[in-house]
Amino acid sequence: MKLTLDHTQRLNLHALLGALLIRAIWGIQDRIALDAAEEKAVELKREMVAGQERVAWNPTLSIPAKDFEFTDPEVARLKAAIQMWDSYGVAAERRWLQPLVEILFPTNPASLPLKP
Repeated sequence: MKLTLDHTQRLNLHALLGALLIRAIWGIQDRIALDAAEEKAVELKREMVAGQERVAWNPTLSIPAKDFEFTDPEVARLKAAIQMWDSYGVAAERRWLQPLVEILFPTNPASLPLKP
């Protein structure tokens, strides 16, 4: 499956997958991670908060979306990660998450806990 991900989706998916602490997703994280030039273009900054890395970027800046090809098992892992996101409250994440939900769950997007 090919997904076109903007930098916000890439950064948030990377963080979401990192929260799972499963080695099987490290390859996906490595693939969608922004490179040094992309990080500079969106003014990405990393900081430690309460012992955990926090990533922030300038929301007024943007880089072109990029295509990524995922295998069926990788898509299953992405879907599982997105379904888990509900426990963190997805309302604030809707802008970047809803387009992915509509692609990954085309037959039943209502099955996910996206709140208006």
